[in-house]
Amino acid sequence: MSSTIVRLKDITKFFPGVTALRSMDLELKRGEIHGLIGENGAGKSTLIKVLTGIHAPDQGEIELDGKKIIFLCDVVTVMRDGERVITKPSSDITKDELVTYMVGRKMENYYPHIDFHVKDTALEVKNLTRYGSFEDVSFTADYGEILGFSGLVGAGRTEVCRCLFGADPIDSGEIYVKGRKVSFKKPKDAIKAGIAFVTEDRKGQGLVLSQSVSRNICLANLRKFSKLFVDDKAVDRQAKKSVETFRIKTPSIETETATLSGGNQQKVVIAKWFHSDADIFIFDEPTRGIDIGAKLEVYAVMKQLADAGRCVIMISSELPEILGICHRVIVMREGHIMARIDRDSVHFNQEDIMRAAWGGALEDE
Repeated sequence: MSSTIVRLKDITKFFPGVTALRSMDLELKRGEIHGLIGENGAGKSTLIKVLTGIHAPDQGEIELDGKKIIFLCDVVTVMRDGERVITKPSSDITKDELVTYMVGRKMENYYPHIDFHVKDTALEVKNLTRYGSFEDVSFTADYGEILGFSGLVGAGRTEVCRCLFGADPIDSGEIYVKGRKVSFKKPKDAIKAGIAFVTEDRKGQGLVLSQSVSRNICLANLRKFSKLFVDDKAVDRQAKKSVETFRIKTPSIETETATLSGGNQQKVVIAKWFHSDADIFIFDEPTRGIDIGAKLEVYAVMKQLADAGRCVIMISSELPEILGICHRVIVMREGHIMARIDRDSVHFNQEDIMRAAWGGALEDE
């Protein structure tokens, strides 16, 4: 009996305006756990859909002798731009090598070096309370910094930021933007005050999936592109510029956003706010569910915003991400702030941040 259980030969799959798979070869063997790795848009999901019969290949053959569902890897195949890059035993390849194969270039650092030039206070929150979500939350966020919010799921981080964006009402407390006390009844008020919110729910709240890439990119700033009517040419010019700047993989700017990979959808959400008039940017779990290459590009955007003197607030459950890119971190637990930790503090490490997130006290420096 042959050890090969599935063999794909010269598999090619076209979609309107894009080649999703190009002459893809792959062998799966009995008793082997095989990992399929690549950036969002590399073709992984399309390959699996071809393998399971959801999509018919436009070219090539599949030889099949049974299937199994597998979770740990003995062998990995890396894909990029619809093609197989390499297949190797997992024991013979390092994480850095995987990233290099995935993105097509050697990555020296996962997180960009940022020289924080912190300026005036952009946002001040005093004793903010929303009953059942969080209580007595106070902090400041400055221009030129990236302020991280860390904590366990349900700590209240997202709920605080939704109130800052006017998506949910507060029960008590005060919010100051550029020194001026504000009261947001709805997101439109926060947008006018210069606040942008990149939500963690990009599909449900960040995008209109049925609309084109072009329309989504310009949604947050339609006033710029309209007088009596929307200037479609101006919208398209901005959309094309954003697709190039953020390296959004899409057949065209008129492509329906729902058809993009998760990482490229996230880039559309960020592009939507990047070219707005906002100077306070809130990112809620911005790298969740996207590949390493897309994560690096999100970090680069945050660095660019901080370097330009804008205020960046990032909620993240990824501690290496918090430590790698943030100037300060606020740790929350069950709706309360447990710790405020500066980058130069002895507590700026995974162990102490987790200790605070679990309710433990940090020793005075």
